[in-house]
Amino acid sequence: MDDHSYLTTYEAALAVVATAMKKSRLRLEVLIINSCIGGMLFSAGGMLHIVIQGQSPQVYNSNPGMLHMLNGLFYPIGLFYVVIMGVDLFNSNILFFSCALCRRAVLVVDLLTSWFISYWFNLVGNIFIGYVIFHYSNETAPGTSIDVVRAAREIVMQKAAFSFTQTLLKAIAGNFFVCMAIYLQMMVKPLHVKFFMMMLPVFTFVSLGFTHAVADMTVLIIGKIEGAPVPMKLLVWKTFLPAALGNIIGGSFFGIVICWYLHIYVVEMDRNRLDFPEYEFRDEQPEQNQDSRVIRQKKPQFDQDVVEQHGTGYPLDDDKKLGDNTPDSEWSFDKHAAPVPIFSDGNYELEKSRTRDTTRSATSSRSARSPKGVFPVYGMGMPDAKERTIAGDVNGEKQGQERGERVSIADDGEEEPQIEATSIRNQLRRFMSSRSSVGRRHPDDLESTVSQTNGTSPPLSKPAVAFTR
Repeated sequence: MDDHSYLTTYEAALAVVATAMKKSRLRLEVLIINSCIGGMLFSAGGMLHIVIQGQSPQVYNSNPGMLHMLNGLFYPIGLFYVVIMGVDLFNSNILFFSCALCRRAVLVVDLLTSWFISYWFNLVGNIFIGYVIFHYSNETAPGTSIDVVRAAREIVMQKAAFSFTQTLLKAIAGNFFVCMAIYLQMMVKPLHVKFFMMMLPVFTFVSLGFTHAVADMTVLIIGKIEGAPVPMKLLVWKTFLPAALGNIIGGSFFGIVICWYLHIYVVEMDRNRLDFPEYEFRDEQPEQNQDSRVIRQKKPQFDQDVVEQHGTGYPLDDDKKLGDNTPDSEWSFDKHAAPVPIFSDGNYELEKSRTRDTTRSATSSRSARSPKGVFPVYGMGMPDAKERTIAGDVNGEKQGQERGERVSIADDGEEEPQIEATSIRNQLRRFMSSRSSVGRRHPDDLESTVSQTNGTSPPLSKPAVAFTR
């Protein structure tokens, strides 16, 4: 079995934290678009639910349990679309940010912003699908699919028949299973295995009749469009509100108790108590709009682990090993090499691979430092103390304060600049500060500026040039 395709629970829990850090630095417009697309993609399960129930009235009347089990196979399709496209879903964001908040990787404002925007714009995406795609496409046109219309109305009335407390409890259980589905799919890499891992928990909660806030948006909106005899105020009180609150409770319970406490805190406490070896854990998928994948960073252990990057992929011949003119870009390392012990000094310095005839560089110190506010990135240099602590180095902050932060040194001897990620809270702070500065501006400011320049107009400043690494 290729262990590169599967993660342990500890690695998957760190991947949850890394994904939350990644989502916390999304630009606001990107988060809004992601949430709209997430609601639209996830609505596939709800639409299949309505159509199959409407087109199978005999099965529904004679054997409704069979139809519930069949619906359990529909909703994983929408969740699979959301995960593969990397868009935002309110229910999965509950898992990511609740666990990351306990890890002190994000702040409360990041959590509240993500939950608020993803919920409401998941709703916007569902409204668009319900009105434009489902209703105006004549999917429920009178006389052609009257059973579909009847099914949509029946689903709304069934869900509104439960009390506030009953819907709340079902929503707690519902998002517990959905967060389990998100967590399980992060442990595997093949796409077909991801779908199977998500199908098991989703099939369970749908067949049992539990509640999912975003999934209910689809059927409730379509049913209301088709004239379900339930007042909107009652629908909000008995379905939308308890479903959202229950999903928050159930998802936060899974993220805090199982993901953070059992799979991070307990593991690290036991590791430190027994003095187990520690390793670097890095994110090999740091790009936005995809789940993170945290693995142990590795380096070559023997000369045979060094391979050609643009060649056949086999170990280099002896004559190639002895050559001194091989560019550094042509050397790479086998993914099956030995793991690197946690943040040792040798990991970020030029380490020599000793042979009988020559000495080659095994690692490079020219890589830029891992950015601030980002889970340590695979293949980059030393992260800051806070990021090292988030990645599992329990002594990272203390050691960083004692010896100072090491920096990467470029070829010309100058320090490599370290990039810092811009989070949502920084965007909000910058927006609020700009609004407040505009509001405090006095009309006499221009005159005072002119007087300070000996009666002449102030000189025009040159525009700042944005520099991007």
